[in-house]
Amino acid sequence: MTSTSSSLPRSTPSAQGVDAAGVDRLIDAIGQTDTEMHSLMVLRHGHVIAEGWWAPFAPDLKHLVYSLSKTFTSAAAGLAISEGRFGLDDVMVDHFPELVPDDLDEKYRRYLVRHALSMSSGHESETLDRAATASRDAGGDLLGGFFRVAPDREPGTVFAYSQPTIYGVGRLVAKTTGGTILDYLRPRLLEPLGIDEAQWMMIGDVEMGFSGIHVFTESLAKTGQLMLDKGRWQGEQILDPEWVAAATSKQMDNDTAHRGPGAPDPIDWQQGYGFQYWMNRNGFRGDGAYGQFIIVWPEEDAVIITTAETIDMQTLLSLITEHLRPAMAGAGPKDADAALAERLSSLALPLPDDSGTGFSGTFDVDAAVYPPGPFTSNGPVPGAERVEVTEADGGWSIRFLGEGIDVTLPVGRGDWAAGEWPAPAAGLDAVPFRSVAGVGADGTWHARLRMIQTPHTLHVDIAPNGPASLAWRFPPLRGDGPAGHALPSLS
Repeated sequence: MTSTSSSLPRSTPSAQGVDAAGVDRLIDAIGQTDTEMHSLMVLRHGHVIAEGWWAPFAPDLKHLVYSLSKTFTSAAAGLAISEGRFGLDDVMVDHFPELVPDDLDEKYRRYLVRHALSMSSGHESETLDRAATASRDAGGDLLGGFFRVAPDREPGTVFAYSQPTIYGVGRLVAKTTGGTILDYLRPRLLEPLGIDEAQWMMIGDVEMGFSGIHVFTESLAKTGQLMLDKGRWQGEQILDPEWVAAATSKQMDNDTAHRGPGAPDPIDWQQGYGFQYWMNRNGFRGDGAYGQFIIVWPEEDAVIITTAETIDMQTLLSLITEHLRPAMAGAGPKDADAALAERLSSLALPLPDDSGTGFSGTFDVDAAVYPPGPFTSNGPVPGAERVEVTEADGGWSIRFLGEGIDVTLPVGRGDWAAGEWPAPAAGLDAVPFRSVAGVGADGTWHARLRMIQTPHTLHVDIAPNGPASLAWRFPPLRGDGPAGHALPSLS
């Protein structure tokens, strides 16, 4: 259910000094790339002036936003610091003596909360895989594993985007507040903003912190507007304005000169880093893998939100800047507002081509094996050895069968069918899917199974004589298949 207790006000582009044709051109330009858009929301002067979802995505479907989760962990840290629960200059390992190894590298004695928040732990590269491996010597504790990965340089001297840093901050919030990150955020941030749908993937008893939160597009917009307004929401000061100023300004250089060996990131990833916010060439942003963005332009008094699936995030950022900044130079004609609103209301992702012929059968699975990693298993659908395709209700059903797996999803024909992947354990929600298929001119069955609360789509392609090919369009960052994306149920 979409929260309406604290919804953002709606307006038109021209009423807020924006030319709607610029948004139209942005949609056209993105359509010429490989980016698959799932939602777009544009705010000006605190009003939503453009919003659209590409069906089957919808306003009341939450979305996995990957590293945008870090902005919520950052907010929790800011609140905890303002309440005196810990300080920016606290030494991280001092809060976790039970996880400190006997041979702790001395540089960790100078590793502060501010270094964790600004991705400047002293490591020259991502530490997640190494921390996960080292956690075997720390009772399986990822943070304990991280403390066993020695920094390459002094903390505060080198930038490296590294997940265990902010995971440690989330653990610190949980430890000093006596609950989970969401427990702490609900009365202080989420409830005032009317964000009541948030669910977060866990590592043990605490949220991932660096990834895993699922929220509505509008909840991201509220978060961006809160940061634009210096932590103030509808007359109430939610976040300390000094914290907001620090979090959204450069705390660590991240250009080539301040990184470890290796190729530099694209230009908008070299403008500096705050406390879990990136600096843009214009303004600042939070971002998550595959194109999940909260973009804040203070000069334009604007917030732009995207959810998407792309591996070329710089192009998406550049197109947004190229088309929307000029559009905010002045209002366009009102008829352009109406044309844009009509277009935004009818956005949809393409359906597979369909010759209208029948298709059914049982087929062996030919699935690629995922590379090893801390959250990976074998194949896009671990355990699946064969699939059964049955014609049903004007469409199909697909059944995945194998060791430890027997799951059936409905598949639409000409429209998306709603189904659920069963939760693997009590206390978790089933994983929603939207699925559609068509039969090509050569008789090949092409199904697109959207794990609709994520950016990801499972492609199932089966020629008349098989086998069945299973592959994600772009693989989820945790490779344990659909069951691994089950979320803790909301109490």
